[in-house]
Amino acid sequence: MKRALKLAARGKFTTSPNPAVGCVIVRNGMIIGEGYHHKAGEPHAEIMAMRSAGSSVAGATCYVTLEPCSHYGRTPPCAKALVKAGVKRVVIACGDPNPQVAGRGVKILKDAGIEVDVGLYENKALKLNRAFFKSIVKNIPYVTVKIGMSLDAKIALSDGRSKWITSEKSRQTVQKMRAASDAIITGSGTVIADNPLLNVRYDELSAKVFEKYDINKEKQPLRVVLDSRQRINPDDYVMFSQGKVLLVRPSLDSKNISEQINEHLEIFYAPCDFAGRICISAVLSELSKRQCRKVLVEAGSTLVASFLQERLADELALFVAPKVLGVNAKTAFACDEVSSLDCLKPYKILTIKRSGKDFFVRALLA
Repeated sequence: MKRALKLAARGKFTTSPNPAVGCVIVRNGMIIGEGYHHKAGEPHAEIMAMRSAGSSVAGATCYVTLEPCSHYGRTPPCAKALVKAGVKRVVIACGDPNPQVAGRGVKILKDAGIEVDVGLYENKALKLNRAFFKSIVKNIPYVTVKIGMSLDAKIALSDGRSKWITSEKSRQTVQKMRAASDAIITGSGTVIADNPLLNVRYDELSAKVFEKYDINKEKQPLRVVLDSRQRINPDDYVMFSQGKVLLVRPSLDSKNISEQINEHLEIFYAPCDFAGRICISAVLSELSKRQCRKVLVEAGSTLVASFLQERLADELALFVAPKVLGVNAKTAFACDEVSSLDCLKPYKILTIKRSGKDFFVRALLA
């Protein structure tokens, strides 16, 4: 199963909206076939592993990181393919919460007399497809808020200058995070201040990334710009001239409608709260409908605060540089003061790593 999980991880940049899945087929203690899912619409891991075997897999044991699918989508059901191939036993890391599967794959296997075991390295399998599982179950993408900041939690000098607070290594990691995302959300303030492209600069990824994972250099995440005060003229900013951009503006009648302006730009009209701010949950719901599983937020302190205070951020990714910018510099978090320390729910620290001269901290919403 460890080998299957390693194979599955190779596809984590290319399989969305599908999960990353790996499969290893064993007979008499020897691996006779292995494979993983490369891309949505292409054969699933089980099929790739059976093709890799090159001969009959009858009587073999199949180790797969996710419950085999049981429905006809872009590809036929893998559970039925395993039955037809005559495998003796299937070991599954974790079940598939997709309503189209959700135990049906296991039932097909058991009904055919195949021995099925579920739960081997389950936590590792759940971690690998954390974004997919959340999106499928809750119909809302997995949201990571990324912040590059100083030791005193500042993201720019008082005049807006921020190049560069964090190290080159940290900026490389951000490109990797963008490559793994289906969409990047930012606010109009960031667009006006920085005129960013917010694209994936594949030439900045290390050679190690290309060796370890499948990478599609043509893939670019959808850029999503929240423009509550309608300050953005797309003709003035470079991101609107390439790739795909969803410009989100307030809906006048609370109806979610969209308007395709050109090949690069689409305007989506979303409902607002009582203060006239775009409803973030409505935007996330729309992105889920577009099969965006994983969303990265790269924004200023106000929009970051909204994600945190509305508890819409699943994960924080903090790049902390060993610098102090001072009291007048721009803060990373414009959150309201809490009324009591006792009511605070702490984030769960996942990892703390060195990133060049910086620290890279990942934390999950508790």
